[in-house]
Parts: sequence; C-alpha cells; structure tokens
Amino acid sequence: MNGINLTWRRAGVDSIIPVGDGVYFVPIKGASLAARAAALSSLLPDQVVVARRTAAWIWGLDVLPPGAKEADWDVELITPSTSGDPPSPITADNVQLPVDHIEEESGVRLTSLSRTALDCARWLPRYEAVAALDQFLRRDVEADELIAMARALPGYRGNKRLRQVVRLGDRGAASPGESWIRVAVVSAGFPRPRTQVPVRSSAGRCAYVDLGYPEFRVGLEYDGERHHTGAAARAHDARRRAWLTKEKGWEILPITKDFRHKPAPYLEALLTALLQRGWTPNDPTMNRISARLAALDRRHWR
Repeated sequence: MNGINLTWRRAGVDSIIPVGDGVYFVPIKGASLAARAAALSSLLPDQVVVARRTAAWIWGLDVLPPGAKEADWDVELITPSTSGDPPSPITADNVQLPVDHIEEESGVRLTSLSRTALDCARWLPRYEAVAALDQFLRRDVEADELIAMARALPGYRGNKRLRQVVRLGDRGAASPGESWIRVAVVSAGFPRPRTQVPVRSSAGRCAYVDLGYPEFRVGLEYDGERHHTGAAARAHDARRRAWLTKEKGWEILPITKDFRHKPAPYLEALLTALLQRGWTPNDPTMNRISARLAALDRRHWR
C-alpha cells in the first residue's frame, strides 16, 4: 500500500488518466464513475475495495447526494484494517472487511450488495442514509441481515444511529423524496405513515397513496420532477386526487421539492389534517411536534 498516491487528470474533453509515481495507464474514454472505479480496481492491490456510494452506483443504485454528478464524484475506497498498519497514502478508509463482504461486479472489486447497504446506512447523512437503504431494501436486501452483519463489525456494533436508520427503512418508498418525507414526519413526532397505501374502487381498480394514514384517510404525495412534470402528468394527478378526495374521502397533501428546505408548512398542514380527522395524540407527542415545528420556523426566519 505504501507509495501509491493517485489523482486524476483530464486528457482532453472526453478522457481522464490516473496520475501517480510509477503509474502508466492509457486514457479512459469518458470520465464516468464506473470507468474510474474499474481503472482503480485494475491498478491497486487486491485488498483495496470500492465502497459506499461508489459501490452502490456500480450495483445500479444512485445514492449520490442530491444534485451531485457521477462524473464529478470521487471513487470511494476501503481497505481491510490490520493492527499496526500505517495510514495509507491513497484515499481509502481502513475498516474491518471480511472476505465474504467482497465481490466483483462489472470489472470492479467492491463491497457486496448487503455490505454496501450497511456502509451507506452507517456513514451517509441520516436522511440520505434512509433514502439509500430504501433502495437497497427494494433490491431484496433484508434488514435482519444488515443487523446481523453490524453485530460482527467494530464501529457498527451497538451504533445507535445505525439502528435508527435501519428501523426507518421501508422498501415501499418509490423515490428518495418519499424517503425524506417519511424521515421528517417521524422525526417530528408523528406516527409512522404507511407506504404505497392501496385505495380500491368499487370496480376493483386500485390507486396507491405514496404515504398515508388509512385509519384517518390522510395522505402525503411527493410531486417529484421526474414523474409529475408536464401537462399530462399534472392532469392525471388532478383526476386521481379528485377521485381519492370526492369518491373515497381522503385528504391528500401534495408535497414538492421545497419540502427539503422548508418542511414546516407541510408538517403543519399534516398536523391540522390528522387532528381534524380524529387523531388524538397524547401530551408528550403533541409537545414534541409543537417544539419541532417551532424550531423549524425559527431556523427558516433566521
């Protein structure tokens, strides 16, 4: 490991090359994260493994921070820790990495799907960690498997934040936006909403509410840019929500991407809707929600 120090240099509009002492490599066509990860896997010792967000990308899951471009994201590496090892000059974290946590995918030596899920849940910021975990759960990673894996790893075993993230995971979330909303709602003190709540018509057709409380018929729906942009999509949403409201008695609260930066108005609307529909929170729950809303309001007006 000692003596390896790699950086990247663009070699024209369409290519990049790794640069380091004793490293000679032909330019890589394109600067994609996958191409750079594959190049590093071929250049570095076998014990160095691609991990975390980069590994998730190789596994086909986008858990990069909101707004990040994969071509600009650094390849994240880890290497098994051994007592007495000096710090590595490459940007690799030293962690415990059992052999069965390492696989190869698309020419890249990387953490297994389950270990990648665990690492993202452990190390990403809380909201992003839950959104990432939801994606892994949809890929049939099991929460129980992650809990068992964590128990065997120093730095993971007994980690309170990791346990909270795993408990918050839900394979029903259809987008990172829905995941963020669920985390914010639960963190504010509200009951945990169900995901993808089915609402059936008399003809047997079924509509699904993104997040909801079926006992009170209150729903939250994330209007993400990807699936809710354009006249046709907006018209479809309007017809569907009109049916849910008029025919099935639901109150649907549409939520936009502004929620991420200004959640208080949406949470206040949720509180009002639930109270009007018969929710009777106890005093500690109500106090917690009130304190959270007050804190969000103060943060917004600073």
